[in-house]
Amino acid sequence: MPILVDIRKLTIIGKLIQHGAKNVASSLSTMAGIEADVKIKSLSFVQPSDIATEMGDGEMYHASIRLTEPPYGVFVMTFDDQTAATIAEEMTGQPVEGELNQMHESALQEICNILTSGFIDGIANTLETTIDMQTPTLERDSTETIAEETVSHVQMDSLSIVLDSLVDLADEDTEFKLHIFLIPDPGSFVNIIDKLDIEEIREKDSLSDVHDRESAF
Repeated sequence: MPILVDIRKLTIIGKLIQHGAKNVASSLSTMAGIEADVKIKSLSFVQPSDIATEMGDGEMYHASIRLTEPPYGVFVMTFDDQTAATIAEEMTGQPVEGELNQMHESALQEICNILTSGFIDGIANTLETTIDMQTPTLERDSTETIAEETVSHVQMDSLSIVLDSLVDLADEDTEFKLHIFLIPDPGSFVNIIDKLDIEEIREKDSLSDVHDRESAF
């Protein structure tokens, strides 16, 4: 049976994603000293069986975690070799010549930790809860392997939220692209969404915007 979400609640899903992206930017600043603007370029929904197609062909770097609290499910972040090199060079100050060295890989792992925890914590803050999760492990595999490992942990009636995001580094002509897959447990996710009030979320957003403007002075 396919997952069913009230169409009026789709705005809430968008808000959750926006808050996740905003918290990523905050985490990059406080934990890595990187000032960046994190933009969600597109948001779409696909069946788990279509994840491999969404990822594209070839090999990708990826970091995935299982969520051990509602909405449960799996979070997967993928990026290509060019993005990996861009992040590694930005973090270490060392150019990538051919393959990544140990320092590059350590820097990538650290950024993956910040990005994944920042995104999930941003969603949890909006839900006024905590979401326990594992530490992601950075790996490089074919998109078929990544998708197979991801789908093996979820129900086939799940809904995959697919995000194309862009991290634009402030004061530098540097940006990198990330592909994010959030595959929650269908029953838990629908239950959470049904309980959320979009007007309350909008009110909190308004108060947050006022606070941000006041902090800028």
